[in-house]
Amino acid sequence: MRAVSSALVVASGAPLGAVERAPQTDLVIAADAGLEVLLQAGRSVDLVVGDLDSVSPEALSDASAGGAEIQQHRRDKDESDLELALTAAISSGAKRVQVLLRDGGRLDHQLANLLVLASPRWRQADIDAVVGEHRVWVVHGGDQRRIPLVAGEALALHAVGATAEGVTTTNLRYPLVDGDLPPLVALGISNEAVVDAPTIRVESGVVLAISSSTPTTGGSAAR
Repeated sequence: MRAVSSALVVASGAPLGAVERAPQTDLVIAADAGLEVLLQAGRSVDLVVGDLDSVSPEALSDASAGGAEIQQHRRDKDESDLELALTAAISSGAKRVQVLLRDGGRLDHQLANLLVLASPRWRQADIDAVVGEHRVWVVHGGDQRRIPLVAGEALALHAVGATAEGVTTTNLRYPLVDGDLPPLVALGISNEAVVDAPTIRVESGVVLAISSSTPTTGGSAAR
């Protein structure tokens, strides 16, 4: 069995441009109709997973002919296609996982996808995502992540599930030093990088770091 350290997960509706720009990884996983855009982009696929209710038989046939494994689940399953794909990536041993998600569509699905990314089930891997013009990084308690931004790019920090404790940041306009970031508040929005490659460390809890392509214009932030 080949060693896997990195994985790419492409969800249904992921933009073609994002798939074309995605880095090469050891493992490529299509979550249901994410297969369609992977094939359109000319990317090889190792695994297709989901209930497969929105992917064409032709795409499945092409993927199978190209050597992809097909894992079909019941439509009335308890896990989303994205969860199944992330489970497969983590089970393979991947320590870095990039997820490409749909920009737009149903709001409940968008929210669920972001919350799924923050699940402690995947904490042994560094997970980041591209959602249209937005980029997302997951920082779990006990971890420090360097965020690949340049000075002037926006960054928002959101605690997920519970208060994120011992949050320390560098190279942000409004830094935190061993601070607490409660959930369900807007305290962490409208921050920005003042030096390239800011870092975020979290002692306990989970933080979603979210950046858009539009620089900030001021406002409150975590500080």
